[in-house]
Amino acid sequence: MKRALPDTDTVKAAMDTVLAEAAARGRRPTVTAIERLLDIPHATFHRHYADLIDVHFRPRIPAPAQPATPTEPSGSDVRTEANLSRLRKENTDLRRALALYEEAIRQLALENDALRSGGTVLPLPTRSTPAPS
Repeated sequence: MKRALPDTDTVKAAMDTVLAEAAARGRRPTVTAIERLLDIPHATFHRHYADLIDVHFRPRIPAPAQPATPTEPSGSDVRTEANLSRLRKENTDLRRALALYEEAIRQLALENDALRSGGTVLPLPTRSTPAPS
């Protein structure tokens, strides 16, 4: 058995309710909210009330607020940028130091293995010194 669909005035009243609630909460009104309020499936609502959505609902949706245009950077913005720049430089320096420490640990591990196995230790060329020719 099919349920009877609400009449046009009931749907308009539901649209007005959703618009008012969204404005009160500072949110954007949606067609989904109307469908939930009326307990009508999405496809059915659009099939029977598409004209009301276009004529009665969408024109009354407020335009989204435009973000404020950027102005001169304030003192806190300048400090934030300076802090970010300093942190980026520190991060780069720390990455370089980490790479050097990794290489030193690798060389020490090879020397340790050679000493424990009774082999001879051959000094490996480092990146900063050219290899002997």
